Amino acid sequence: MLRLLLALGVTAFAAPITAAPITAAPTDPWPGSPVLTRLFGLPSSRAEVLRLSTELHLSAFQMQSLRRLRAGEAQVARLGEAAQSRAQAQAVNVQVAALRGEKDRKARVILGRKYPAFRQWLRGWWAAQVAKSRQP
Repeated sequence: MLRLLLALGVTAFAAPITAAPITAAPTDPWPGSPVLTRLFGLPSSRAEVLRLSTELHLSAFQMQSLRRLRAGEAQVARLGEAAQSRAQAQAVNVQVAALRGEKDRKARVILGRKYPAFRQWLRGWWAAQVAKSRQP
């Protein structure tokens, strides 16, 4: 399925292919990667969710709101499944960009002044996730 999407020009579901070595530092995952899905969806991330809440002093409302934003990431993942042509794939890319922008806008509203700290926390957490995935 991924090959089909890439052949159709849908690039929103995979990181761009680059010539960077595998040891390159991970990039900022927000808002392009499904970080909320990974953070709130995996049982192995429960401790990280607690750490996020504690370190950033997030309220229960803020945490619940971030969990709800995860649904938008799932919607992005489903968008490309029906793309049959290059034109449809391009339309999907436009929708994906809009959904990612909306996810970021909502996160800014939810977190307020804590948004920059959230972004910094996510970069560190994502880098640790990437490093773990590269271990044999």
